Amino acid sequence: MEPDAGGDAGKALRDLVAAAQAGDHEAFGRLVECRRDLVFRVAFQHVGNADDARLVTQAVFVRLWRHFDRYDPGRRFDTWLYQVTVNASIDHHRRGARRRREQPLEELFHVPAAEPLPAAERRVEATEVQRILTELASELPERQRSAFLLREVEGLTTGEVAEALGTTESTVRNHVLQARRHLQEALRARYPEYAGTHRRGEDLS
Repeated sequence: MEPDAGGDAGKALRDLVAAAQAGDHEAFGRLVECRRDLVFRVAFQHVGNADDARLVTQAVFVRLWRHFDRYDPGRRFDTWLYQVTVNASIDHHRRGARRRREQPLEELFHVPAAEPLPAAERRVEATEVQRILTELASELPERQRSAFLLREVEGLTTGEVAEALGTTESTVRNHVLQARRHLQEALRARYPEYAGTHRRGEDLS
């Protein structure tokens, strides 16, 4: 299912979220399956490697289960999920090695445990340009990095990014502008051979 899609897919997601929020373990397990790639992808963009992204992904869904009562059904679920994932990624950066491991998802819910997130990992680690983007973005201030990645890589609208980060649209636009300037300069100085890339989220020139 696409993020908060309309029509039958959108209704199916809303029904699944409602059931999971009501305490249905099986529904929550299905929700984890259909949104785990999204969370992993966003986490990877923030933390820069698959191992840490797996830890963040696990933490996001464990926290989601424990604090599902905080979700307002009036909000788009995926926008809220982006917010939770960004905050978990920032927390992971700040706490570093002191961060405790969460109880594995597979011990709490009906979620397949074999080869976690293979499809997502292949996508986010597929290109050298992706690695360079992640490296350069890691040098940005936290909120600037989050705004840039959600807007330019994930493709959220400025309004959606503002909602996910709890800020204003003008602040998001400023964060993205400053991030692009930094990344343009860094790309030209350190990786000039990629300055002509023309893919969304990777076109920094």
